Amino acid sequence: MKLSQLIQAGAFASIAVFGSANAASELIINGNFETFTPFSAPFVTVNAGDTSLTGWTIGGTSIDVINGNYGAILGNSIDVLGTPGPGTLSQTFATTAGSFYSLAFDLSRNPGGSADSSMTVDVAGNTYAYIGTDITTHYTQSFAALTGMTTLTFNSAAAGYSGPVLDNVSVSAVPEPSTYALMLGGLGLMGFMARRRTQG
Repeated sequence: MKLSQLIQAGAFASIAVFGSANAASELIINGNFETFTPFSAPFVTVNAGDTSLTGWTIGGTSIDVINGNYGAILGNSIDVLGTPGPGTLSQTFATTAGSFYSLAFDLSRNPGGSADSSMTVDVAGNTYAYIGTDITTHYTQSFAALTGMTTLTFNSAAAGYSGPVLDNVSVSAVPEPSTYALMLGGLGLMGFMARRRTQG
């Protein structure tokens, strides 16, 4: 095998390994809420303590699973306010104390009423505030895990109906800077070797 072919194969292997490690790092179960299927109406109210939403714990009073209406983002979404609320939605997942993670989610609002569409997110000892609007917004937030297990909780901030609409929740580990440095260094070395080969 020629040097250029070896370099090319090495580059593809590095990208494949890095990509698969990244894909495998998703920590949230059912972050898009698509495992919930008993739909006989545009929304289904799920009360606190109900276990039908795989991976999630429902607290407060209730949440609504919505589909194709009421500010739904893609497939199934969650109106955290519920009917009536307020509701909470939480999930606990394994982490490494001191390591950094990235939380991502999409947020809009249910335009069917005049209730408050604000929401707080509790994770790793911090609380963050967000407001759902008619335009779906993608949010990201980094955090450092405090212990070996971390709980993520979405809280509706008002009582009533028609609140913040949540979808596509994701948490993944942020690679250590040394991981990026090693990968970039390897790719740089392969490029340097390829250049020397063409000049020689």
